[in-house]
Amino acid sequence: MDAPASSEFADATRRPYGPIGLALSLIAAIILALLLMGAAAGAGALAVIISQGAPAARALAGHAVAALQAGNEFAVAPLSLGLVFYVAALAALLIIARWRGGGDWRALIAWQAPTWPVRDKLLWGIAALGLVYGLASSAALSYFYPKSDTWLLLPRDHFAAALLFVVAVVMAPLAEETYFRGWIFTSLRFRWGVWPAAIVSALLFALAHYESTHLYALAVFPLGLILAALRTRTGSARTSMMFHAANNLIAVLSAGIGGT
Repeated sequence: MDAPASSEFADATRRPYGPIGLALSLIAAIILALLLMGAAAGAGALAVIISQGAPAARALAGHAVAALQAGNEFAVAPLSLGLVFYVAALAALLIIARWRGGGDWRALIAWQAPTWPVRDKLLWGIAALGLVYGLASSAALSYFYPKSDTWLLLPRDHFAAALLFVVAVVMAPLAEETYFRGWIFTSLRFRWGVWPAAIVSALLFALAHYESTHLYALAVFPLGLILAALRTRTGSARTSMMFHAANNLIAVLSAGIGGT
């Protein structure tokens, strides 16, 4: 296990937030992320207007709105929006962490280098369990709820497929782990200890993946516990990011194989 949270921040001038401060910081991160997204959208629209003219900008916006209204989340426009969302959300939290932590901001989001002993059998066992669980839960969902196969589809358009890879395998693990196993887990563990922090962060992680059947959220909750265990064992959210990315890569590759 990693060092106790109390000793980890014993000499820090700025420590993790308590539950109320954590909730307020997450609200602030959401608001700041929306502002950043708005600024990015405005800058993008202005660039299109300058380079191609206002009619082209209106046509592009119309195509994007049509794709969103059609519910085609694997088209270029929704995937681009998802990419902007993850980038803005990550940037917003990094700004808040830097403001809160000063020179110690990396510790608040567990961005320090991980400790990964090669002979740590428990660590490798947790990682193996996570991969097996990811494959088993996907197979179970596909068997008992065949419509779940449509939750992740590999686009035929090469640019959209590349966007999906960046969003699912790069930005989603980076942003989500910084929030859930970095900011949230670190703050809750400092006040409540490892297990309450792991359970609450996994619950919030599952809620963030909620859909109408509840099945995906239920499947994601144990994965959140496994990610918290990896973060705790190595003392860094970078480990859970790598595992999260590997798990999502397997899902994307499976979607590509299943769609051929």
